[in-house]
Amino acid sequence: MKPSEIPHYFNIFPTGKIIVPVCIGDLPMSDYIITDETLTEEVAAYLDSNPLVPGAIILHDGRVKSIIPRQKMFERLGRRYGVELFLRRPILKLEQDLGSDALVLKSHLSINIAVKLALSRVQTRIYDPIIVELENGELRLLDMYVLLLSQSQLSQNLSGIITSLNNIEMMLGSDQGKFSTTLELILEGMESVVPTHHTHVYLNLEEDGGFFAHPNIRYQQRLLERNSIFASVVSLNQPIVVEDVNRVPGWSSGEFPPRTRCWLGAPVISPNGPVGLLSLSRATYSPFTNHEKETALVFARYIGKLIENSVNQIEKQKVFDKKYSIRQGN
Repeated sequence: MKPSEIPHYFNIFPTGKIIVPVCIGDLPMSDYIITDETLTEEVAAYLDSNPLVPGAIILHDGRVKSIIPRQKMFERLGRRYGVELFLRRPILKLEQDLGSDALVLKSHLSINIAVKLALSRVQTRIYDPIIVELENGELRLLDMYVLLLSQSQLSQNLSGIITSLNNIEMMLGSDQGKFSTTLELILEGMESVVPTHHTHVYLNLEEDGGFFAHPNIRYQQRLLERNSIFASVVSLNQPIVVEDVNRVPGWSSGEFPPRTRCWLGAPVISPNGPVGLLSLSRATYSPFTNHEKETALVFARYIGKLIENSVNQIEKQKVFDKKYSIRQGN
């Protein structure tokens, strides 16, 4: 396949897998920033050699003035007298001719909200790139194509959630799947519709010699006694959302991933009682919605069922080993 025939999204997401981010700040973006005195020739050369950069952010006296969208710039230069009028002059002249503007959004905004705001612009600017302001104040330029592609993937994930749940139930019902494989299926299904930066399952169980081995599993003895938030999740048998951990007095980061800003905990319950909780963390101020909270609870229940199945397998193996040992002794 020739490079020109490769779908554009493969250049942005080389694996072909479009991961749904927590917020727009997680999306691939460019950082090409110029002043309004930069020569158009210089901008054109840079964009020509960097085909994935959607345009340039224009500053005046250190502040955002507007943007130059890639497509509009090359279209104008390609029209009659475009090169003669603008190429060797400051980009300010081309910006004024295009009537460029800038939409600046905070990096913590969700994909859907950002799409709504972007599409509310005047028709001639709907597909212009968006300036994204990071939490540290830095600026990035987001291609509308990337934003819409991510929204499309999220919609596709939501429409396929029933299939995902059916696959999980089949695995749990067969009682034959490996623990790590089934847990991976559960977490992958959840994260496709409830994006997070960190996902962990905290088990209030003793070490099992590796049976529950998985990168997302954490063992926490006396978990409920040590952490009041964990205890509340399990005792209420309901998920709890912390919109901003910085506003919670006494919040301890010891049991949580670093840079946690928003947190969701859902109880993991087996027939014998609580065995731990599902912990979802976001590093940006992107609070979990009620729908995400209820969705996480559904997947936490699947994890509880998986733990139950696995414990039963362990007990069956112990009985088998004991009988085998007795027979060998005879």
